[in-house]
Amino acid sequence: MKKTYSLFILMILFPYVFLCSDQKLSQKTKIADHQECVVLIHGFLRSSNHLKNLSNFLIEKGYYVVSIDYESTSMSIPEIADSNLSNLEDFCKNQKIHFVTHSLGGIILRSYLKRNQIKHLGKIVMLSPPNKGSEVSDFLSKFKFINLILGPVLSQLKTDQDSYVNSLGLPNFQFGVIMGNLTIDPISSYLIPGDDDGKVSIENSKLENMNDFLLVERTHNFIVDAPEVKEAILNYFKFGKFKNE
Repeated sequence: MKKTYSLFILMILFPYVFLCSDQKLSQKTKIADHQECVVLIHGFLRSSNHLKNLSNFLIEKGYYVVSIDYESTSMSIPEIADSNLSNLEDFCKNQKIHFVTHSLGGIILRSYLKRNQIKHLGKIVMLSPPNKGSEVSDFLSKFKFINLILGPVLSQLKTDQDSYVNSLGLPNFQFGVIMGNLTIDPISSYLIPGDDDGKVSIENSKLENMNDFLLVERTHNFIVDAPEVKEAILNYFKFGKFKNE
């Protein structure tokens, strides 16, 4: 039984084991007058490289892009938020600041904005956010050695009503959610009731006051590079909805 559990856990964790990143906030050039800023926040055990194609797309469309990198296994969600988002206005100056977040990145932003304000806050797009937690976190957080490896964030993303993510309440900013409905991770999907993207259920990505919702045929990790997702993000920034119809 222990060997079976160990194999089960390793199969869930394998795609992420070598993807931890160092903390940094990167943008080489200065923002121009009247140029809108987009801040990208990657997901758990990822890095800004995961959002590189999206960053290039937005830069080509004329946005000033700031990519945040954070180490996700040593700090809690509020600690990650405060240490990485507090100086954004130094980069974006007095221009409008939009956000695109992936997975945990959305919860980090929600945590920060629950306790802080950002001047000139624009629109926010969350890709595959575990807004009500993930059953994968429920399962993995049962094991002490996994908690030691993955840090405090793991248990904060549980689906329990008293977990950190479910204590945040509804956001008080304009946001839309884009979620995938495909999975290439049958082990994780086995743990998740209903339709999912391999890490998060479609239902748990939703919040009742989201401004728009788009479901695409993509998996949790590959949703960030999908052409239809990039266009939807652009539409949302311009028109406040994912499809300009």
